[in-house]
Amino acid sequence: MNKLWKAAGILGGVLVVTAGSGTLVLADETSTEVTDDNSGSSVLDTDEWAQKAAANVTDYANIRQEGSKESERVGVLPKGAAAQVIEQQGDWTKITSGSVEGYVKSDLLVFGEEAKHLYEESYGSQGTVTASSLRVRKEPSMDAGQIGSMKQGSRVEILGQEGDWYQVSCGEDSAYMFAEYIQIEETTALSVAEYETQKKEKEQAVQQVSQTGASMSASDSELAILAAIIQCEAGGESHTGKVAVGAVIMNRVRSSQFPNSITEVVYQSGQFSPVASGILSSVLSQGARSDCYQAAQEALAGSNPIGSALYFNSGSGRGQQIGNQHFY
Repeated sequence: MNKLWKAAGILGGVLVVTAGSGTLVLADETSTEVTDDNSGSSVLDTDEWAQKAAANVTDYANIRQEGSKESERVGVLPKGAAAQVIEQQGDWTKITSGSVEGYVKSDLLVFGEEAKHLYEESYGSQGTVTASSLRVRKEPSMDAGQIGSMKQGSRVEILGQEGDWYQVSCGEDSAYMFAEYIQIEETTALSVAEYETQKKEKEQAVQQVSQTGASMSASDSELAILAAIIQCEAGGESHTGKVAVGAVIMNRVRSSQFPNSITEVVYQSGQFSPVASGILSSVLSQGARSDCYQAAQEALAGSNPIGSALYFNSGSGRGQQIGNQHFY
């Protein structure tokens, strides 16, 4: 299950750092470096992958209760998702991933460093700030200039590690945060119940769009992309905040300044960094949450709480504010 997500981007030339439950606070508003500790091992560490595997499949690999195709399916391991290897038995590998333990065909897995590369290619690396306030610095040093700070629970995209510091995405640039206070979690397996629930919710969302007769038609794949970018950019916002992000996308589709399809708008170069970072791909592979599908459906059907706004960010203070975002 994908437990963490984060998006950072440049919209309209303004720095945007949005997160599941927090935003970048400018440097002159910050206080302490850190006030809490919840350190742990990191999926960025190559050594951590010595006994790990990742699913080398186009969709997902079945996890069986025993090492047999006839055995009951107990879960699924999505493409690129990580698993701890317990043992290998002939053509099968016993793994544990998230809350699921069972057997996967070995030829559906890659191991060690190859697994690490596949995981990073599929999902990137995201983390959650565990300190009450953690400073964002220009260089990996306590003496470096401060850009701002992130509150506890904020999500960040990890680009790499230098000593005790994580290099993090900050719009089109990068910055540094003290690694000890960022908890990195993995994208792991789904139980059968979780997988079936997720599948049903997506099917219901698609069906609701067709039943309500959206004011602008979209294919199932475009609905999925719209829901995914809403989750990336506003997953921690209110329902209205989620619909507002969807409305910005739809406004762009209608505008002569931007491409005329959801897919082209979302993937337009330089607009939404979750595309370049791999975060959008991660959400798409797992499937966006049902609340984000609902917001996408409403935006498609014409719900628009932000008028003609074509941009949004979390730092400029201009335009209409909804939650942590400003729309203009």
